[in-house]
Amino acid sequence: MVPLARALYVSETSRCSETATYATELNGSWVIGSIPQGGYSLGQIVEACIQFQLETVHKDPIHVTAHFLRSTNVGPAEVRVSVQKIGKNFTNLSADLVQGGHTRLTSHLIFGDLTPVSDGIPRSLAAPSPYARRLPLLNHPSAAVRDSMRRAWMFRSLLNWSMDHTILARNAERGQTRADVEIIGGGGAEWGAWCELTRAEDEIKPSSIPFLGDTFLNLPSLLPDSEPASHGTSDCWFPTVTMTVEFKARIPSSQDYASRTVGLYSESHFLTDPHGRHNAHVEVWTAPSAIGQGEIEVGWRDKQYCIAVVDQMALTLPMDLNHRQGSKNKVITKL
Repeated sequence: MVPLARALYVSETSRCSETATYATELNGSWVIGSIPQGGYSLGQIVEACIQFQLETVHKDPIHVTAHFLRSTNVGPAEVRVSVQKIGKNFTNLSADLVQGGHTRLTSHLIFGDLTPVSDGIPRSLAAPSPYARRLPLLNHPSAAVRDSMRRAWMFRSLLNWSMDHTILARNAERGQTRADVEIIGGGGAEWGAWCELTRAEDEIKPSSIPFLGDTFLNLPSLLPDSEPASHGTSDCWFPTVTMTVEFKARIPSSQDYASRTVGLYSESHFLTDPHGRHNAHVEVWTAPSAIGQGEIEVGWRDKQYCIAVVDQMALTLPMDLNHRQGSKNKVITKL
C-alpha cells in the first residue's frame, strides 16, 4: 500500500513556455471498488499544475473546476497543462488527465498567492467576529474513537476517521419533524468526521485536498431505511461528475496543528433522478491534534481554520458497473 503523498507523484516529461506534460501513475491503493477515487485522480492534475507554477509568483492553487468525462483506471496516465492567461493577481491554466489516448478529466485552475495581507483594510472574517465561520465539528479529536469505513474503499488501511455522531443524530431529529408542521427550507443531511492519514511518512499537501474533500458519506448513505432512496446503497458507487475546489488558505506548518489530520464537514440537500444525482458541499478544516491524542486547550476551536471547500455533483450507480469499468485497460502499478 502506497501513502497518498507518494501516490500523487508526477514527473515532467516535456515543457515549453506555456505548455507541459507530466507522467504519473494512478495507484491501486487509492481506489473505490476498482476505480481510482475521483478526488485522488484530480489531485494528480493539481500536483502537476503546482509543479508547473513552482518558479512563478503564483504558486498557490486558488480554485479548481473539473469535469470527469470518463472513468480513470489504475495504471499510467499523463497530465497535459496549458497556460490560458497570466495576470497581475492570478494565472489561469487548463489541464487534462489522459489515459489510453482518451481525456478522462478536464479542468480549469486558477493560481495566485495565498500570503495573508498585513496592511490596508482587512478583507476577511475570522474569530472573534460573530459572522466568521467556526469549526462545525463538536468534539475535540483527542476524545475521538475510530469508526469503520465502507468496504469498497480499498484505502481503509491508509486512512482513519472518527465520525461526529452528534451531527449524525441531528439527521435523525430532522426526520422526526411532525408531518403537519410547515417546513421552510431545511431538508437534506449533514455529516462530519476527523480524518487522518495513518502512515507516519505520509503528509497532507495541496494536491491531497481533492481526495480529502471527496472522502465523506454521500447523501443516499445517510438516509434512514424509511426513505426508499436509501435502499441498496451499501452496494452502490457514487462517481463524481463535476467537482470544484476553492483553497481558502495554505496548509498549516505550525506544530499547533496536526500534520496528517483534518476535520471534514459535509452537507447535501438534493437527490434527484435520473441516476440518483446528488450534490455535496464539503469543508476541509485544520485539526488541533491527531485522533486520540493531544489535550483540550481553552479556545482550541477558534484557532482552527478552513483550508478548502469542495463541491461536487455525483451519481448513484451499481457497484457492478464500477468493477466493469475498472477492468478496462487495467495496468499493474509500478510505484
